[in-house]
Amino acid sequence: MRDYVSLTWKEFEALDRSRTIIVLPVGSVEQHGPHLPLDTDSLIALCLANRLSETFTDLHLVVAPPFRYTYAKPSSVFPGTLSTEGKTLVSLTRDVLRSFLGQRFEKILILNAHLENTDFLIEGISLALEGRDHAKIVLCNWWEMVSDKEMMALFGPDWKGWVDEHAALVETSLLLSIAPEEVRKEEMIDDSRKNRFEFRVFPWNLAYYPTSGVFSRTSGASREKGERLIGILLKETRGLIEREFLRGRMEGGEAKR
Repeated sequence: MRDYVSLTWKEFEALDRSRTIIVLPVGSVEQHGPHLPLDTDSLIALCLANRLSETFTDLHLVVAPPFRYTYAKPSSVFPGTLSTEGKTLVSLTRDVLRSFLGQRFEKILILNAHLENTDFLIEGISLALEGRDHAKIVLCNWWEMVSDKEMMALFGPDWKGWVDEHAALVETSLLLSIAPEEVRKEEMIDDSRKNRFEFRVFPWNLAYYPTSGVFSRTSGASREKGERLIGILLKETRGLIEREFLRGRMEGGEAKR
């Protein structure tokens, strides 16, 4: 694994652009119930980026510093949440990607772990790519890399679908695997959403949210389930990289590992 900020400028300049993929983890600073840290999304994105980079031997997956200050306004009704304006995240995404592209990196993977970032990332990516026909940027929302069938097999009927998965069964399991010391097990709680449209009623009102900030059950969460899910995500994301960034090399007869 190579960490972007640990490289010197000479080491950075020496990277083979044709064999280097920049990996940009994107998270948030957002409430995740009384038992998970505000950094939950960023920890998940960083874990996936770092572990993914270790699975390739003939490629340099360089893990860039994560985006932590992102769009989290719907959770701003809870203490601790920090949010940018949507246009700020668009501009940040555009400018950072332009910096990568300006240094001749044409393969970039964005690993996003926070749903509300998605549209703003898409707009920033689109702006960054204007006039750059040879570059490719792939936006990967980690929850889109696992099927509902796999989720049901892994978590059973306690998994209620992504609409109810915030600080609940899945994220708790992931944190129990990634950073168990950060999980306040004594504070784990089963809760539920009070209003399916809490994000659509303005001004935002805490009365529409579950009091704990947990959208569903945490009961049944475990390190083992989190580790199994990470295995699925790494496998599928590796396949995404091979399809989108390595297909030409593979068809040309070059070994991919």
